[in-house]
Amino acid sequence: MAKLYSKVVGVALLAVGLLGVILNEQSLFGLLHFEMVHNVVHLLTGAIGTWLGFKGSDKAAKMFAQIFGVVYTLLAIAGFAGVMAIGEMLGTMHLMDPAYNVIHLIVGVWGLYAGFKPGAPATPAA
Repeated sequence: MAKLYSKVVGVALLAVGLLGVILNEQSLFGLLHFEMVHNVVHLLTGAIGTWLGFKGSDKAAKMFAQIFGVVYTLLAIAGFAGVMAIGEMLGTMHLMDPAYNVIHLIVGVWGLYAGFKPGAPATPAA
């Protein structure tokens, strides 16, 4: 599950980062706003997730899912709570947008599930 998470989230983050660079600080359908800092974060984390999903070990993909599950869930909670310091610290105010909060929550909860879900039990040798 962690490898799948790393692949899907990694590729999605790469795509969003590239889209953000192409749109050059414009919004998509008035819902998602792209800023250069946000784009760079998406590109870097997407590259890491994609690499771990396709070429990394199961353990590394699980760690990616755990870390990103925690980070994205906390970002969603902070966004829903209106904690402005996160956006100011990262140089973007759009982290508080409801659309981003929902996306961060989905990515975060899935990461928590994929990263902390116990593995399948070992089958006894016959």
